[in-house]
Amino acid sequence: MSQNPVVSSVRRRTRSSLWNWAAAIVWALPPAVLCAALILAEPTPVRAIKNLIFDSFVTWKPRAYDPQTPVRVVDIDEESLARIGQWPWPRTTLARLVKTLGDAGAAVVALDILLSEPDRTSLEQVLATMPPSPVRDELEKSWREKGVSNDAALADIVGQTPVVIGLVATSEGGAAPPMKYGLAWAGDPAIDFLRPPFSGSTLPLTPLVEAAAGVGALNFLPDRDTIVRRAPTFVRIGDKIVPSLSMEALRIAQQASTYVIKSSNANSAEAFGAHTGIVSARNGDAIIDTESDGSIRIYYSGYQAARRIPAWKVLTSEFNPEDARNRIVFVGASAAALSDVRATPIDAIAPGVEVHAEAVEHIVSGAHLVRPDYARGAEAVAIIAAGLLAAIISIAFSATVGAALAMLLAIALALGSWFLFSHNGLLFDAVFPPLSALASFASVTIASYRRSEQDKAQIRSAFGRYVSPAVIERLIADPSQLQLGGEMRDLTVMFSDIRNFTSRSERLPATEVVRFLNAVHTPMSDIVMRSGGTLDKYIGDGMMAFWNAPLDDPDHVRNALRAALAMIEALPSIAGSLPADESQPPQPPLGLGVGLHTGPACVGNLGSTHRFNYSIVGDTVNSAARIEPLCKDYGTPVIVSEAIVEAAPEFAYLEIDEVALRGRQGLTRIFALQGDAKRAASEEFQALKRQHDEALAAVRSNATDALARIAECETSPAARPLLKVYGKWRARSGASVVSDA
Repeated sequence: MSQNPVVSSVRRRTRSSLWNWAAAIVWALPPAVLCAALILAEPTPVRAIKNLIFDSFVTWKPRAYDPQTPVRVVDIDEESLARIGQWPWPRTTLARLVKTLGDAGAAVVALDILLSEPDRTSLEQVLATMPPSPVRDELEKSWREKGVSNDAALADIVGQTPVVIGLVATSEGGAAPPMKYGLAWAGDPAIDFLRPPFSGSTLPLTPLVEAAAGVGALNFLPDRDTIVRRAPTFVRIGDKIVPSLSMEALRIAQQASTYVIKSSNANSAEAFGAHTGIVSARNGDAIIDTESDGSIRIYYSGYQAARRIPAWKVLTSEFNPEDARNRIVFVGASAAALSDVRATPIDAIAPGVEVHAEAVEHIVSGAHLVRPDYARGAEAVAIIAAGLLAAIISIAFSATVGAALAMLLAIALALGSWFLFSHNGLLFDAVFPPLSALASFASVTIASYRRSEQDKAQIRSAFGRYVSPAVIERLIADPSQLQLGGEMRDLTVMFSDIRNFTSRSERLPATEVVRFLNAVHTPMSDIVMRSGGTLDKYIGDGMMAFWNAPLDDPDHVRNALRAALAMIEALPSIAGSLPADESQPPQPPLGLGVGLHTGPACVGNLGSTHRFNYSIVGDTVNSAARIEPLCKDYGTPVIVSEAIVEAAPEFAYLEIDEVALRGRQGLTRIFALQGDAKRAASEEFQALKRQHDEALAAVRSNATDALARIAECETSPAARPLLKVYGKWRARSGASVVSDA
């Protein structure tokens, strides 16, 4: 028997199309894999490109500054040096400044100053440098009478005020840092992830350490280009974990005692055994998302005049105590001569103390800016996916459309990075995924453009006369569908029918009947498709649809139920949109009957070698078709099978009968759909359901009070749509009573 030439052509084109797809993937992968490898290895140039993009994001949309944020900087600026004197100031001056801030009610005073050497202006230090002389003797006598050094005076004030002082972690040995705080962690040991490790520290003077409420590290983590994008929450010094100055200031301000660090493999931070790093840190009431090394990417707001208080004002009568009350106050220098300047993504020159202040503002304002520990892996996956998607685009579309779509894909990936930053505070690469999409598209287009266009043209030519354009496009996208037959899968099937169609149509000319059907079928079809259903066919005034094919829909039963309810709800508006013809007698009301059943069915390209359609067959389809006419018999718009009720029990159902469906053995329980889950949970429906179920049980058991219970149901306002059901029960119960008698 000779083979159909169209089928032979299909098979040849299928093999050719498969070759095209394989070739497209082969040509798309090299540029995508190269980009992914660069992302995973992240060499210095790649890291620099990312940082520049992230800096641009922060520059375009800096953190909104709120003047009410409880953070202030007492700035030792040029004017303060001119008014108070050159640096370093005597410790007595610092003591006066700290006392003023403490008396003003500052929540904490954080000194961004390393006080590791004695005050050279203190009298005992001056005496140590003077040769013996009468003047020295007089000064020494005065010192003995006074007996307090400048450092001791500062330590005394520090002990009376909530003060955090700074230490510097070093890689050249030094003293062990003090522990003025509690520390706990969950998951992998946090100390293993803190980078870089330091061997020692330069500490403030011992009296100051003992008097201070807290001690924090002054160190920053600048990148290779010297820009400070990240601030450490903790640093590792030997075998100890030491908080940063900003973290310690925040802890003291909250009067908290203990830090809690969460690392990989902690509860809710499962890493499946991989040691990926630190996830977050808890500081009092603040939970801080961190990068894997425990640092935070500061979401900068940039220079803000409202944040700064000149130091000279604090030391004069011009100081307003309200500026410091209940605030975290950092004391540091912006004067160029003191060389405590840093570069940030927003400001090329910024005082180091403002970096500490912005870190605390970032935390207390709830800002979120983090590059997750999974970012590189996710970017690599996105790059490969973008390359493969670009390959699909190059095969599925013409060169012009494909180029436009590839460009849109690249723009979408870049905008996706911006969206994640601007809405979620997540930093994902905006360069290499778009670059991968464009490079892969160019590679595949150059390699396969001619063959791809020929294959698509031949498929369209061979099948344009036999199937719809939508099916043609699906065949081009997946040539493996070019075969007869199908697959078994669970489907939800709907049959619907327009009520009173015959009486309407017999009064109308043929053109008006077609217009009427279109006016009803169009909105009903829209509802089905919006709910994820597939329209199978129109059967005169009826419609057949199904869910869970061709695409998987794990919620197909509920989507079908929602569609049925929406169709019934849309009836009044559809009826209102139908044109009225005053020359014709009044039309019967527009109604709809919907039958639903779910179960296994065969779905696929069904038909003959000459022509086939995407459709379904099986007992499930037959059952749904036979449930729908029952709507007219029982006077209810939507009837569903017991299988539907078992699959989506949360909807509002009322069992109405057991019927024998043609072609099926045994009885099938049928239910009237009354509404969604909200309706099912209402007190009105629950009361109706109890009354209804009791009446049905009485009918089935031939109870003597069956008619009375039916009458109770009929008098309920909520049961009016079910009067025809109750009429059937009444007739059945009446017959039973007579026969029993």
